Amino acid sequence: MSALRDWARDSPATAALGIARSIIRFTANVIPDPDDADTADTLETMRDEHLVMAAAFHGAHQ
Repeated sequence: MSALRDWARDSPATAALGIARSIIRFTANVIPDPDDADTADTLETMRDEHLVMAAAFHGAHQ
């Protein structure tokens, strides 16, 4: 995490794309086959929970 933070600080022009690629590679290596029903359900649940949290946070700060 500190390396990603340093990258974002020292080279913001390339950091966003590079960090996104790093996250995608990490996720692809950690999460099993995305076509597996259990994996798809887990990812959808995580997405939905994060959307709810983001909406609650946004609403609390308006």
